[in-house]
Amino acid sequence: MARELRRLLRPPGPFRFHESAARFGMAREERVNLYDGRTFRRAAGEGAGGLFLIEAEAGGEGAEAPVAMTLRAPESLPRGAARAGERALGHMLAFDLDLAPFCAMAREDPRLAPIVERFEGLKPVRYLSVFEALVTAITTQQVNVGFGAAIRGRMTERWGDSLRLGGESYFAFPRPEALARAKPRELRRLQFSERKAEYVIGVARAAAEGEIDEDLLRRLPLEEAVERLSALRGVGRWTAEQGLFRGLGRVEAFPGGDLGVQKVVARYCLGRERAEEERVRRVAARWAPWGGLAVAYLFAAWRAGVPPARPLRKRPSRSASRE
Repeated sequence: MARELRRLLRPPGPFRFHESAARFGMAREERVNLYDGRTFRRAAGEGAGGLFLIEAEAGGEGAEAPVAMTLRAPESLPRGAARAGERALGHMLAFDLDLAPFCAMAREDPRLAPIVERFEGLKPVRYLSVFEALVTAITTQQVNVGFGAAIRGRMTERWGDSLRLGGESYFAFPRPEALARAKPRELRRLQFSERKAEYVIGVARAAAEGEIDEDLLRRLPLEEAVERLSALRGVGRWTAEQGLFRGLGRVEAFPGGDLGVQKVVARYCLGRERAEEERVRRVAARWAPWGGLAVAYLFAAWRAGVPPARPLRKRPSRSASRE
């Protein structure tokens, strides 16, 4: 089989490649999902000998442009790579997500409507598995995105399969079976906390033993799916919601406990710098069942420097509040 294969993929409905893939550019140190502002790259496949590189770019201008996919391998592409590459890329870029019902709802929301109109075609990117999404969330618990990506990158270099092309090494996310054999002290050397090392290994063992049933998690009502994942040690509500949203594309999952979510909802919907979880969940209730999708659009506005529709109200100082 050839070393390289090119195809034009046409996602149904509008799709904005750059605005969608930009989310991957926020964690460059993680070594897995790579986006440089033009090209998205991801190693996929099983085992070192079956790995191939997926590259994707916008195939033109505007939201109706196709996506140009290229698959590459050091020798020959493994059998079935074309189909596997299309399936993987389609999942990660959420080709299957129908935006029409969400956009119809958003037009009735005066705060959300102008943002959705500006970025219509943005789709929230996903990871290749719930396992990857959960581990990614665990590594960013109580730390900034950059540090979480850095320790995840070290973990990937240690336990992930890799391939080399054009003088560059590309890594696949570690398989559950590989991380399940890791020792907490090995992760501690990579700057994982003791707890996070234990959580990651525990989730890896659960995935390796078939306890993370993606088909079941797709079918269950959201609260039951959150409860099922939360039974895993180290997985609270926020981590479970991230796993469902980023792993399966369950856009009704709204991570209201996330500080960034609290800030972006407060900024664009409440005219404040920050709001408490209960308040932002009340705001998101009117977006159901697209709460997570709505937040993806708010973050896109924030990254693009779009100002809120009304000026932010500063919180009064303590001295002023006593007067």
